[in-house]
Amino acid sequence: MSTSGPAGTATARSPQQEVPALQQVRESAQALLRQGKVQESCELLLSALEAVLRKSQELELLVARLRRASHGSKSERIDPAQLQLLFDELLQHSSDSAAPDAEMEAAEDAALDREIALAEKRHTESKHRAEKGGSSWRTHGVERQTHEAEVAEQQRRCPRCGRPMQFMGLDVTRRLEYVPGRFIEREHRLQKFGCGSCKEGVTTAAAPPQVLKRSAADASLLAHIVVSKYADHTPLHRLHRIYARSGAEIPVSTLCDWTAGVAQLVEPLVEQLYQRILKAYIVGTDATGLKVLDPESPAHIQRGSMWVLTGDRRDVVFRYTPTGEGESGPWQFLAGRTGYIQADASNVFDRLFNGKVASAIELGCWSHARRRLVEMQDTDFRVAYPLKLIARLYRVEHLADVQQRAAQQRAALRQERSEPTLEKLKRWLVATAAAEPPSTELSHACAYQLNHWKALTRFLEDGQVSLDNNHVEQQLRAVALGRRNYLFAGSHDAAHRAANLYSLMRTCAEYGVPPLPYLTDVLRKLGAGWDSKHLDRLLPHRWSGTTAFTKEAEGP
Repeated sequence: MSTSGPAGTATARSPQQEVPALQQVRESAQALLRQGKVQESCELLLSALEAVLRKSQELELLVARLRRASHGSKSERIDPAQLQLLFDELLQHSSDSAAPDAEMEAAEDAALDREIALAEKRHTESKHRAEKGGSSWRTHGVERQTHEAEVAEQQRRCPRCGRPMQFMGLDVTRRLEYVPGRFIEREHRLQKFGCGSCKEGVTTAAAPPQVLKRSAADASLLAHIVVSKYADHTPLHRLHRIYARSGAEIPVSTLCDWTAGVAQLVEPLVEQLYQRILKAYIVGTDATGLKVLDPESPAHIQRGSMWVLTGDRRDVVFRYTPTGEGESGPWQFLAGRTGYIQADASNVFDRLFNGKVASAIELGCWSHARRRLVEMQDTDFRVAYPLKLIARLYRVEHLADVQQRAAQQRAALRQERSEPTLEKLKRWLVATAAAEPPSTELSHACAYQLNHWKALTRFLEDGQVSLDNNHVEQQLRAVALGRRNYLFAGSHDAAHRAANLYSLMRTCAEYGVPPLPYLTDVLRKLGAGWDSKHLDRLLPHRWSGTTAFTKEAEGP
């Protein structure tokens, strides 16, 4: 590698004079070459070059924006010296024997891109054929009214010959109307009869069922309050103002009491969900923080933990604990588990896999594994190569999704396409970890993946296993959006009740069940005395919404 001196002559640049990024790339490439891995060395250099070019484009765009912002004032040009150094390094390490391998790698990526594009095209065409003739919007559970427009009698004769015209059919047009929500105050007048002779017996007409004791709220109102806060993330003080504009002045304290009452009422239903999750094939788990008012804490606020458990990516249950310790969290929730558990590699989950509280099978998360590399991509161009390989794993998954492959077929595709990619990635990790000082961030990132390699690669054999735990993190977004609006829970008991309501809202979302009619119907049935032996029939995956509550519905 050389650069041009002042007189135009080539001067050698010693390793001590190289920029750190170039020196890192050089050392990694040389380590691979020493092990005879010419192809991996070439791919590393090409990935680094790709990352540099991408960063160069970003910088050029930034400079262009700055120039426009300064109304054409002169800006310094980007010094291409670092790029030139890397180009020289690539030329120095390139060889005729490595070039065909690089071309083969590029051809493999291009072939995968073409296959994905073809599968997406077929999927889109099939979807368009299914939707042909329909509108761009859909409705479900919406009141439908039919209006017929007749042709006037005098217009039923042909304007040319005057003969009566024949009926040909109907043209149908649709208009979607919005009726703002409103309150209805129903006053029930219950007749009362008493004996005028003995002054003893009194008979009163039966009152309508009451969901919560000493509460005037109908099931529909209670359901709207819960859905507004735990599905739409609307704080109760804001909901109080919304209701006031519609004519109902309900104190925030009353809204809080009603919400607490609903959470307590549905708690047995949430326990049914929890039991279903314990029997699931794959259980996912993670946690997020939640601030809770606590007068005994020094700052009167304690940071608790909201844990989430998912069963086969459908059932969702939240559990609140005052701390983030495993003893009161996953060690208790998942004690005795022997099947799959997918989580990040936090040591709080270790006892679930080492037999101390459970002997579960650990599934790794590639989203967490790649995160450390992503954090270094602006400072260390070497990570471009492993990130490219991990991205290829996800592209194979995307291909399986578009092709709508069953679990067994997906596993076969993974073994054909993903397993060779993982072998390349592991060779790079081993070589980099051996050449890198143990205290660097890159060394830690490599060690993370190598230490959890078995858990990270279990997806190869089982098509039902996902590459990552992102589905669980998506459930935690509901808590994150909520706490951004209501800031904290009023007490530890309130946080526990919030976990119950989040559980039903997120499970409804996973099954595509509309939460407002579901919760309205369930609260009415619970208020009318639904048999506790058949609570499982009220879970979202079994809810129909078309069957009114009857005593016969409770039977087997």
